[in-house]
Amino acid sequence: MVNWHKFVSLAWYDSFIEFLFRFVAKTSEPLLAAGLVISAADFLSKGALMHSNPELTMLWAWTQAIAIEASSGVVFVYALQSFKQHDKIKAWVYLVLSLLLAITGGAMLLFQLIANTTGLQENSLPVYLFYALAGLRVLVSVSYVYLCRAKYIRFTDLEDETQAVSPETPSALSDEVMNTILEKLQKLDHLEQALSAHSITVSQVQEQLLAIPETAGVSPETEGDEASLQAQLERLLSLSPEISTREAAAIVGKPHSTVGRHMLKMRQSA
Repeated sequence: MVNWHKFVSLAWYDSFIEFLFRFVAKTSEPLLAAGLVISAADFLSKGALMHSNPELTMLWAWTQAIAIEASSGVVFVYALQSFKQHDKIKAWVYLVLSLLLAITGGAMLLFQLIANTTGLQENSLPVYLFYALAGLRVLVSVSYVYLCRAKYIRFTDLEDETQAVSPETPSALSDEVMNTILEKLQKLDHLEQALSAHSITVSQVQEQLLAIPETAGVSPETEGDEASLQAQLERLLSLSPEISTREAAAIVGKPHSTVGRHMLKMRQSA
């Protein structure tokens, strides 16, 4: 029963038609390419190839007719898919090609209906109209072959890369931008002056500390060393009360733990 419902729903038939049209559309590319090659060979042989071979002429006519007439709807679907993928350039190219294919096929169908109804032959058509249709057919054939070869390439990405590579023209700076740049430079000058003043202060502290005589001893734990370290730290704290223990240890050249212990005692006794 389930299989019967699937059969009467004709979903399988829709899938078959979709497959058939996509198959014909994809096959149209080699058919049109072969038609171009045969046309070139016939032109170079001054018509000898197809004039003396009616079977080849009939086969060429059928393949070109199938390729052109069956491709318009599929190319239109390609255009919609490109719009969905945000590839607008490729989508518009596909859309224009689908319209040209539809116009070409519609014009041929119209003239065929007129010929069957009124008996009008192709040689009785105006010359400009005949050449216009021939040129349109050549245009859609070549365009379809070209686009089929580029169907996996995003045209929008190519435009973005071109814009990224192209050099930008320099634009003149406005007065507001110039004022902002000058303000930033002025702030940098002030910061550099402040850093220079801080560097001079630290250098002076180091020179004054070096001027304090150190008591030589056998080991850093002797009373003489402690007295010398005590004197250096007192001098350092008098010059810079907010100095940290790590900075003081770096200046006097003693371990951080030793300097920290002495500074803690000095600040507690103060």
